[in-house]
Amino acid sequence: MTKPIFSLCLLLLSLSSFAVMPETASVNPYIHLATIQKLSKTDTWKKLLVYEPSGLLGAEIESAIQTKEFFLAPDGRTNPAAELLATLQAFSQPVSGDPDSHAQCRFPARYQWLKSELGLTDESVTPVHCPEFSEWSEYGDAKSLSIIFASGYLGNPASYYGHTLLKLNSKDQDRTQLLDTSVNFGAIVEDGEDPVSYIFKGLFGGYKGGFSHAEYYFHNQNYGELELRDLWEYELDLTPEQVDFVLAHTWEVMGKEYQYFFLNKNCSFRLGELLEIIDGVKANPDNDFWVIPQSQILELDKATLNGNPLVKAITFQPSRQFRLYSRFRTLQDRHKSMVAEAIANPHILDTDIFQSERMDDRFSILDTLLDYYQFLGQTASEDDKHAIEQAYHNVLAHRYTLPPGGSNPTYEKPVSPDEGREPSLIQLGLRYDDELGGGMTVNIRPAYYDSLDGGAEHAEFGELIMGQVELSMFDDKVIVDGVDFVSIQSLATEATGLPGDGYDSWRLKAGLQPAQPDCSATCLTLQLEGDRGYTAMATDHLALSGFVGAAVRDNKQGAGNLEGRITVNAVANISERINALFEYQHKKQIDGSRSDLNSFRFDTRYQISKNRELRFSYEHDESDEFTVLFGHYW
Repeated sequence: MTKPIFSLCLLLLSLSSFAVMPETASVNPYIHLATIQKLSKTDTWKKLLVYEPSGLLGAEIESAIQTKEFFLAPDGRTNPAAELLATLQAFSQPVSGDPDSHAQCRFPARYQWLKSELGLTDESVTPVHCPEFSEWSEYGDAKSLSIIFASGYLGNPASYYGHTLLKLNSKDQDRTQLLDTSVNFGAIVEDGEDPVSYIFKGLFGGYKGGFSHAEYYFHNQNYGELELRDLWEYELDLTPEQVDFVLAHTWEVMGKEYQYFFLNKNCSFRLGELLEIIDGVKANPDNDFWVIPQSQILELDKATLNGNPLVKAITFQPSRQFRLYSRFRTLQDRHKSMVAEAIANPHILDTDIFQSERMDDRFSILDTLLDYYQFLGQTASEDDKHAIEQAYHNVLAHRYTLPPGGSNPTYEKPVSPDEGREPSLIQLGLRYDDELGGGMTVNIRPAYYDSLDGGAEHAEFGELIMGQVELSMFDDKVIVDGVDFVSIQSLATEATGLPGDGYDSWRLKAGLQPAQPDCSATCLTLQLEGDRGYTAMATDHLALSGFVGAAVRDNKQGAGNLEGRITVNAVANISERINALFEYQHKKQIDGSRSDLNSFRFDTRYQISKNRELRFSYEHDESDEFTVLFGHYW
């Protein structure tokens, strides 16, 4: 026993500057101190403990996990070497009581990695059977892992940019994937939190966050059925050993507390960390300021592992809304009218008018009605749900009178998010103002899209802008054209027009706007804007909208406090590469501080490549202004 005791003393003495260590150890006392220190500095160990730069200029490290039980050394949150030695010692302890509370069961990924790195055998460290972890991880029956991307949802600030989660794909071919386990990271928010507090706390780390797990059915129902968001599944090409390692690490961090940040340390970033536990996998983009779910999908699409693409299969899972709209579009006009009549008067399904239709057409009409009532029931009030259920069952009864079979429309799969552009934009250009002359302009938009550059993963002809800054320079004068904290536009471009699915549209905007056209930074005024309106699709590629709204602002230089306005705009996809927008606005100062104002603008965008663009705009406000911009997405 002399040599083991002597070696342990050397370890304790050498690590005394790191932490106070346990008094006994039984894991291979011949492991050299240099090996312990070397392993504690590896990227994998730092990833296992979720260590991040901290302190002044990031000179120190600290784990992102705040839960004390995640660490086995007293100072394990900030001391990788102490935590590694404490982990080794805990692994060798005998089982006493519940095996699931043993260190090997609490930290299976640490156990797998250290066993491999140090060459530990079953004789040196006795393996512990872990019932809870084995059951959760499908007893090794998870054949693969998938990243699920839920498209953006403008009805909830937390979902503006989309969402990603992890799904465990079972080997059991007879089991529906809805029963597969899924893993989600999110903020822990109290019920009833108002949107302003939610956004503020989310931006500045006011919430705790953490991983949770549930059957995939829960997320499919929430995103695809309730929030009507399309889902994209990206199955990853990983070996069984790599799958097991990711699951083992996921188990370790499950339920542990993190600090949640809406822009960067969010659901996508933390999910990417789970995948990056595998050497050679890069899932998160190189951006310290914001991580948008689609950016992660773009990164995964570019990623390779051992010379092969990391993503091996992409599957589209349409939402209830997508299925309804796709089926409704395939109907002939008279069949669309019959669907509307059947909603207003269900007895029409019993008349000769309906019964005389071809069998396939009756299938299509009834199946569209079934989709419609299921779609409507997801968002209906409790008072309306009973009537909707009755109408649904009435249509279902008619459907059962037809022979087996029916309409199975082929959905046109939209462009997948991995084919989209980068989310951030910088524009440089030339501007001419008939009062100020010629100058230059610079626009920076961290996120995300406007009505001219939205892709398939964005709301059609919609807008979601955050943090945009627009500057112009005329001679030696710098003019702040505007700062958009947030600008949102939602146009109902695909609605059926059926009851409960109208063409209602809305816009919201908050930011700093100049009180006068040639304003410098000193006369910016805080302005809040809101509009409600209606959108009609003149063609498949032209949306016409009208809005009535108001703006409230701080009164500077006679700009007034309250403004009413009427807006008419048209947005068109002229070709695959060319989009255009025209907007007219009549503004009336409610407080009478200045005269009414008519303004209009015309913008057109030409897509040079996926991440390059050229724009031309003409705007008439209190002066005429022409702008040419070159844009780069990053």
